[in-house]
Amino acid sequence: MARGLVLFLLLGGPAAARADQSAFERGRIDYVLHCSGCHALDGSGVEEKGIPRVKDQIGYYLRLPEGRPFLLQVPGLLSAGLSDERAAGVTNWMIEYFAGPSMPEKFVPYTAEEAKRYRLGKPANISALRKQLAQRLVAQGYPLR
Repeated sequence: MARGLVLFLLLGGPAAARADQSAFERGRIDYVLHCSGCHALDGSGVEEKGIPRVKDQIGYYLRLPEGRPFLLQVPGLLSAGLSDERAAGVTNWMIEYFAGPSMPEKFVPYTAEEAKRYRLGKPANISALRKQLAQRLVAQGYPLR
């Protein structure tokens, strides 16, 4: 019962059931339902289980050409069953909500068409790609944890 109340509050109470929800609200809801189980509600991730932190770092990946597609190719997003529009929306929400100091000056939100293209071209080894991108970002001076 308490879990239901927590979800009710996190999802925005009765307003979350409106048909005219903004993309930002839908992104938040999709994050809670499809991403927070691994990345945590606060975006802290679970380092010892290989689940990366997104809070204060997700925006750094947008500074690499391969980083933009990478954010739409992560296993949890690919397996969530979201439409391309909602995959773009939850990723945009995560960047806008969690990027903090990592937010690029000129963030261009993902589109559904872009999500479709990137999700079709998923890498064979996403963990190896994440490690490679993280190493490049650290080498460039970005404080990834």
